[in-house]
Amino acid sequence: MLRWSASARTRYLVLALAAALLSGVFAYLYLGGLSERVPVVVAATDIPAFARLDGDMLRTAFLPPVAVHPAAVVRADDARGRVSLVSRMAGEQILAPSLVSGDSPGEYRASLGPEERAFFLTADAAQGGWRGVQVGDFIDLTVVCEGTSVCLEQGLEVLEVVAGEASALLANRDTPAAGVFLRVTPGTAERIALAVEYGKVFVSVSGYTGIPVPTVGAWLEQLLQGGEGSEPSWR
Repeated sequence: MLRWSASARTRYLVLALAAALLSGVFAYLYLGGLSERVPVVVAATDIPAFARLDGDMLRTAFLPPVAVHPAAVVRADDARGRVSLVSRMAGEQILAPSLVSGDSPGEYRASLGPEERAFFLTADAAQGGWRGVQVGDFIDLTVVCEGTSVCLEQGLEVLEVVAGEASALLANRDTPAAGVFLRVTPGTAERIALAVEYGKVFVSVSGYTGIPVPTVGAWLEQLLQGGEGSEPSWR
C-alpha cells in the first residue's frame, strides 16, 4: 500500500481548498445574480399581432439580468403607441425589433387606422408641386374635367415618398418624386381613381398652418366671363 508523503497530502489539501473556494465564489455570484432585479416591459395581456400597444397592454416586471432578452424594451414609453408585428402572450417580454411606428421609414402601415388605406398616386397622374414634397406634408387635389374644375380632396397626408422603383424616403428635397402614398379612406380612393382616369388632376401643397377651405368649383363659362363663385347658367 502506497503511503502519501506529507508534501503530497498538503498539495492535495490546498487543491481541495482552492476548489471549494472557487465553488463558493461561483455560487455567490450566481445567487447574487438571481437576487438582482432589473426592469423589463412585458405583455400585461395576450397581444394579437399588429395591435397598437396602449398602457393597459403593458406592465413593467423586474427580472434577473440573466433572464432579460438583450433586445427587450426596458421603458414602457418606448413601446406605448407602437404596433407589435408579432403576437405576445401575457408575461412575455416586449422586444424592440418587433415594434414599429408610423414614423419609421417604410412603415406607414403602422399609422393607418382600421378604416384607412394608403393610396399610391404616381407623379405622372397629377400635375403640380411634387418637387420638395416630404413625408408628413399635406396636399390638396383638384380635378379638371369637361370644362369644370373641382377641389377633389383637401388635407391628404403624405405617408411615403417613392423615388424611382425603390420604395424609399427621399433624402434630397430637390429630387422630384415618382409618386406618393396618401392616407385615404376607400371612398376617397374611389374618387381619386375616377378623377385620374377621366380628368386631369393637379396637386397643391398645403402650408404648415393650412386648414380646409370651402370651395364652390370653377366653370369654363364663368372663367371666360370673369365671374367667381356662381354656378354657370347651363346648370
